Amino acid sequence: MKTKIISMAVAIFAAIININCVIGQTADEIMKRVDTRTVPKDNKSMMKMNLIDSKNQVRQRDIKTFKLNDDKLMMWFLSPADVKGSSFFKISYDDRDDDMWIYLPALGKVRRIASSAKNGSFMGSDFTFEDMGDRKLKDYTYKLLKTETYAGKQCWVIESIPNPKVSTDYSKIISWVWGDADYAIKEEFYNKKGALKKIKTSELSKIKAYWVPKKIVLQDLSADHKTELVFDKIEVDTGLDPNIFDQNNMTKIY
Repeated sequence: MKTKIISMAVAIFAAIININCVIGQTADEIMKRVDTRTVPKDNKSMMKMNLIDSKNQVRQRDIKTFKLNDDKLMMWFLSPADVKGSSFFKISYDDRDDDMWIYLPALGKVRRIASSAKNGSFMGSDFTFEDMGDRKLKDYTYKLLKTETYAGKQCWVIESIPNPKVSTDYSKIISWVWGDADYAIKEEFYNKKGALKKIKTSELSKIKAYWVPKKIVLQDLSADHKTELVFDKIEVDTGLDPNIFDQNNMTKIY
């Protein structure tokens, strides 16, 4: 009996320490950890983009992706025929909006995505060009709402409110941040009227020292439609040539 009491006391004490550690983190500190987490020097993968309608019918697209740090992303569409040869290129910055370009063979030229067009659909998916961009840490105010277990993982639940001058389609974002990976494994996006519009969930895989997504699902509740991004053949720290990440390379596949 005495042994059981001691074991219970130890468990309670450990739980209190864990709770104090969790509560001790401020929302700003947590989101800074997310923003500065360790990422691969580069990342290569094959990706399937599955467009799934309300009847569970699927349209699949095959995409090759190259990523340099968290700063540059290149995507080449390999199939089906209606998107084959298209590509997308993004450069992220800490202090200003991302630069984005898209290449569509039918147009025969690379087109820059204007800020005013970033609420448009990305290649017919549930992602907008805004969703494809990176949120800037300084553009939001943060509030720690609670801690909660999601998908078996202890998470901080953080509310992000955009600052008044930030151009966005969302009035707020609620993120479930898994502390082991410093990654938001679930996010809820609310429209300008305050209604829940989209839910994004991420499944992660650990490769070398890095947590990287192996599956991302974005569900648009208003459209009763969702997009799955499934990553395969993921390679990290491969020594990708930085010169690949250039608008001139959007019309050819590496």
